[in-house]
Amino acid sequence: SHGTRCAGEVSAARDNQVCGVGVAYDSKVAGIRMLDQPYMTDLIEANSMGHEPHLIDIYSASWGPTDDGKTVDGPRNATMRAIVRGVNEGRRGLGNIYVWASGDGGSD
Repeated sequence: SHGTRCAGEVSAARDNQVCGVGVAYDSKVAGIRMLDQPYMTDLIEANSMGHEPHLIDIYSASWGPTDDGKTVDGPRNATMRAIVRGVNEGRRGLGNIYVWASGDGGSD
C-alpha cells in the first residue's frame, strides 16, 4: 500500500476532480513484486530496476536498509548497471527517472 500511494502522488491524473495533480501526471507506473520473498539479491533488484525501461517512465522505490543511524547501503553491481542503462537508454531515449524514499527502514 505504501508504494502504491507514493506512485499515485507521482502520476495522479491532472483535472481528475478528486485531488491534486501528480508531479509527472502523464507518466506510466507499474507494480513489480520484488519484496515478497525472505531474501533480496542483486539480481532480483536489478531485474526490477530494469524491467521494461521503454514502457515505464518512473521507478519509485520505497524500500531500503534498516535505518540505524550508522548503516549506509546502496545498489550493488548488477542493479547499478540496470539503473545506468535506464538513465541512458530508457523512456525511448529520454532516460528513466529513479526515485527512492529516504528513511524508509526505521521502525518509527
